[in-house]
Parts: sequence; C-alpha cells; structure tokens
Amino acid sequence: MMQYNKLLITVALLFAIQTVAALSLSIPKSLIDLAVAKKFPKEKLTITLDQPVTKFSKERQKIELCGTWASKLPQRSGEFCVDTQPVWNKEKGDIEISKVNILKLTTADGKELSSTIAGTLNSTLLTLLDGTSVYHVPDMVGKKLDAIEVQENSFKLIF
Repeated sequence: MMQYNKLLITVALLFAIQTVAALSLSIPKSLIDLAVAKKFPKEKLTITLDQPVTKFSKERQKIELCGTWASKLPQRSGEFCVDTQPVWNKEKGDIEISKVNILKLTTADGKELSSTIAGTLNSTLLTLLDGTSVYHVPDMVGKKLDAIEVQENSFKLIF
C-alpha cells in the first residue's frame, strides 16, 4: 500500500510538472495598446512622435506601430509606420519592441521630406522606439518566461 501511494504521488507530480511546463498566458492587445500609449508622445531633438496605433501579425511574429511625427524646425508633420519585434528583457521584466524597421514616412501635405528631416526622422524613430516597453510581466512569473508569440489580438507568453 505504501509503495502504491508513492507511485501515485510520483505520477501526480510528473503530471503537475508537465502541466506547469506547458503553461501560457495571453496578454490582450488592449493592454499592450494602453502600455504603448503611456510612452507617447516621445520627443528627441526637434521631432515628436505621437498617436501610436498597433497592428499584430501572427504570421510574421511582428508588431506594426504607426503614428504621427512633427518637427518644430522647420514646422512639418506627417505619419510613420515601423515594423518591430517583441523581445524579452529579463533584467527589467519587460517585453520590449526591438529590431525597428521603417515601413513608411510621409508628410501631411504629400511633399517630399528634406534630407535633413528625413535623416533626423530615421535616427529618431530607430532610437526612440527601440527598447520601448510594451508590457511588464509580473515578477513572480516573469523569471520563468521561455518565449513570446505574437497572436492576432494578443501576446502569448509561454512559461
């Protein structure tokens, strides 16, 4: 009887370990959007980035981030879109956007960007957006995070 109980306990523990190993948590896009919105407007030099909107792509495992840009000198404005990838920053316990790739830079009036503004915008977009935290994982579970999967309307955190 004693060995039978030990066997049952061992089987139960193995089942529990397998269940925990397969644990995942879904973070809805609405929470990510709120966290991103809190980081804006972002300003560097004379460029301000604002009004962020995200679009998740499960197939590409990327997040598209679009918004507006405005320059103080000269006074110009327009829209931008970048492609980003979520990465895990274990030290901070944050999911951050990284590998920023510019998809679109346009002016509000449809005119061509001057080389000065285009250069400033390129460096501003890359440096201001790379490393932006989009979600802080609770400390209790964050240390065990194995992977992040982008879904159509959420992040799937796999532990």
